[in-house]
Amino acid sequence: MRPRGWSEWTAAVLLGTLVVFGTLSAVWLSRYAVIVHRLTRGVGDTMFYSADGRQWFRLDEQRHDALLTDIAPDLQHAVVAVEDRRFYRHPGIDPIGLVRAAVRDVRSRGRVEGGSTLTQQLARTLFLSNVRSYGRKVKEAAIALLIETQLQKSQILELYLNRVYLSAGVYGVETMSEHLYRKPAKTLTLPEAALVAGLIRAPSTLSPWSNYEGALERSHLVLSQMRAQGFITRQQEEAARRVQPRIQPYRQPGDAKAAWAKDFLRQQFRNEFGGDHPPEWQVHTSFRPSLQDAAERAVAGGIERLRRPGLEAALVAIDPSTGDILAMVGGADYLRSTFNRAVRSRRQPGSAFKPFVYAAALEKGYSPVSVLSNLQKISAPQDPEWNPRNAHGEQLDQMTLREALLESNNAAAANLQQEVSTRAVLRVASDAGSRRRSRCFPAAGRWRGRAASSPCWTPAAFRCSTDRSSASRSSALKSRFR
Repeated sequence: MRPRGWSEWTAAVLLGTLVVFGTLSAVWLSRYAVIVHRLTRGVGDTMFYSADGRQWFRLDEQRHDALLTDIAPDLQHAVVAVEDRRFYRHPGIDPIGLVRAAVRDVRSRGRVEGGSTLTQQLARTLFLSNVRSYGRKVKEAAIALLIETQLQKSQILELYLNRVYLSAGVYGVETMSEHLYRKPAKTLTLPEAALVAGLIRAPSTLSPWSNYEGALERSHLVLSQMRAQGFITRQQEEAARRVQPRIQPYRQPGDAKAAWAKDFLRQQFRNEFGGDHPPEWQVHTSFRPSLQDAAERAVAGGIERLRRPGLEAALVAIDPSTGDILAMVGGADYLRSTFNRAVRSRRQPGSAFKPFVYAAALEKGYSPVSVLSNLQKISAPQDPEWNPRNAHGEQLDQMTLREALLESNNAAAANLQQEVSTRAVLRVASDAGSRRRSRCFPAAGRWRGRAASSPCWTPAAFRCSTDRSSASRSSALKSRFR
């Protein structure tokens, strides 16, 4: 039996821990309580500057706020029905919704339904980064509860509808209504409202300008949810399903240049600061407009020369001495696809991966004059029939490392990777360009260059290979000033 003093000491420690935790939590939440009151006034005109110090673009140039009374009731109901059916009944977080989402995810063996309420989504948009973690979910829930104590449901819904991302760089239902239909959100019909509401879950994939059929199919699900929750009748649903809303061509706001670069910078800014930043910030970036123009011309010219249908491209220019991103192009046509292939696509790097094989060999004690032999008999252990071939010339049976690298010899690179081990090569590549090895170079790759990486990774990794003491992560945001 433990002595009484021990129990009292344990209780005191636990009580003290709870008091400290509660105090720190209260202090942390108080900073948000102070700024929640300013939410209805917008986030201000944050301006991005190019590397030459000139004004470039605004953070929210594609968002025009609207009062809730100026947003069609059908659109309000559609968003609530498809995104948060218990919006008017929960206090900011919805345990029932979380359980329902978890059950559906388990049954589907994947993530098919989110458990976040509209208030949690608003908290994430305004205050938190997009990096998924359990810590972020806890913060998201705490801030959502705080918002619910400070604002009415109508205010929360108005803020959400004005700040939600919908597609092609467009934020807010008023701006999307202007882009899609050339009319204000107040005048949207039921089919038009359902189409807009359906974009929230997957704005890039369901962009009506590039995937109208997918957006229309999603709008039918929205209509079903609206009927199931009593917002519309069966007759209204059936009538709306027979209508295919006519959308207008995408209209770029002002300067149509550097669309992927601007989207990337906005996303980087929101990832780092969420919406918790003072109005009228000056955000200085590393992008150079002259190089950006040259990059876009280079991509357009290359695609034009090849003349292949559906061809895509990506380009990233990075200063090797600093790691600064100077220019970025994410595809062939932003209006056709807003997907940024420079950052998000994964492709086999091919011969661009070979230097990491040789770097791993040098770390293992090889030298430039070390000889690789039996190169005409190279095969993969798990695939004896596979044999690497070179694009030009006859394969020699032995070569030095210097000769093999100079000729970009495939058999030599495959042989060397087997000798130093794939694990060692992946470690070097991971240290050079990625904190999460599995995302860029999964071990399933048979040998060099067969696993996938993003175009943005490659120049950053090569920059690190020239200076192993430098941080390999490339950057675009330089400084933020009021």
